[in-house]
Amino acid sequence: MDGLTRKEFLAASGVAAGALWAGNALGVAGVGGPDPAEAAAAMQAAVASGSQDQFEKARGLIQSNWYLPVEDLDPGEMRISFLGSSFTARRAQAMNSVFIEVGTGQSFVFDLGSGTISQYTAMGIPSSRMTRVFLTHLHADHMSDLVALYCFGPAHDRKTPLHIYGPSGPILRGKEYTEQGTQAFCKNLLALCRWHSDAMSFLSTGLKATDTRPPVDGYEVVPHELRYRQNPGVAYSDGDVVIRHFPAAHDRDGSISYRLEFNGMSVVFSGDTKPTDWMYENAKGVDVLIHEMALSVNAWVNHLAGYYKKTDPLMYEQAYEQMAEVQANSHTPEKAFGECMAQCKPRLGVITHCHFNQDTFIPAITTVRQSYKGPLAWAVDGTVLNLKPGEAITQRQALTSDFAWDLTTKGYKPSEVADPKYHGPYAQFSAYTMRHILPGYKP
Repeated sequence: MDGLTRKEFLAASGVAAGALWAGNALGVAGVGGPDPAEAAAAMQAAVASGSQDQFEKARGLIQSNWYLPVEDLDPGEMRISFLGSSFTARRAQAMNSVFIEVGTGQSFVFDLGSGTISQYTAMGIPSSRMTRVFLTHLHADHMSDLVALYCFGPAHDRKTPLHIYGPSGPILRGKEYTEQGTQAFCKNLLALCRWHSDAMSFLSTGLKATDTRPPVDGYEVVPHELRYRQNPGVAYSDGDVVIRHFPAAHDRDGSISYRLEFNGMSVVFSGDTKPTDWMYENAKGVDVLIHEMALSVNAWVNHLAGYYKKTDPLMYEQAYEQMAEVQANSHTPEKAFGECMAQCKPRLGVITHCHFNQDTFIPAITTVRQSYKGPLAWAVDGTVLNLKPGEAITQRQALTSDFAWDLTTKGYKPSEVADPKYHGPYAQFSAYTMRHILPGYKP
């Protein structure tokens, strides 16, 4: 491996392992480019030979269309990765999550639905880079993988508290439902996961105090409850990055959208919402507008209950009525999505939270294009956007492995790490259980 650096070797290995998956995703997304099998073979040859020339040749096959998760960011650059793009769990599309990184080192998670943690693992994003999670609302397809992030982060490399940002409880008919806001959600998350957090605490889960900081623990959760009616409110600000929130309309009161600003660039993430003038007000002229879109009711019901159209018309009719009700209460249909983009005029409009199939793509895009002619992308899992001021936005698809392992990239000196809560893996076993552990496996 003399001819390749470690970073290049990791990149080459990731391409070779992930080329088939990425090729399928690229085919779905309609992005052209070299045959993924050709790229995989070239990368495997580069790894086997250790040849820098062969690596450069292989990299030339992928650089314009595919993203390698080992790439660094320039100081003023922003990267947006889609790690979940659906509202139900599909093998090709996990539930909702967007990961935004900026060149000064900060990173932010927006929503974390079921299946998305495995996508973060595939992308090589460790727990230590997922310390700030911004929830648009508390539906399961936007927050259910918080359990996995919270429970296993301290066992990996997140030894500091998990910060969760999200909306306050809804105010309905003069009553505020505080037990349904982010503060209560975080309290209940701790209770839900208490068996797990104690069970894993034979390991060190935190850091010792320093001159500038008290001791911290990875099993601490810091809730940041945002008043959902503020338009806009400030969710986060550190001098380089400002994240604002504003109201959304989804099922009932209590959902929000986010706008992130960095280095003169701006990104809006809608979460789930009906079309609103709040979006027009806060997303006008942004660089990237990531907005949910619901397929037509016909497309929904034909995929979900099409079998019953002839065999059980009543079942089909009930499914149609239910899908129509869901869209009416909760989401932005294709036509309204196009009108929103036409009104806001982003540098790039992005469809997300939407089932992608070959037979849904053309009809949906045709409807959107009736009112919006500007730059448009349809995000699937692994879609990656890079932004720099004054330059074109690049769109690629990540090359990852289905068999990636969790990464631990942040190391600590033994003097920095706090003592475990329980000393030794047998500290929490009762005498009853110890009598039943085979003698050869006792300490």
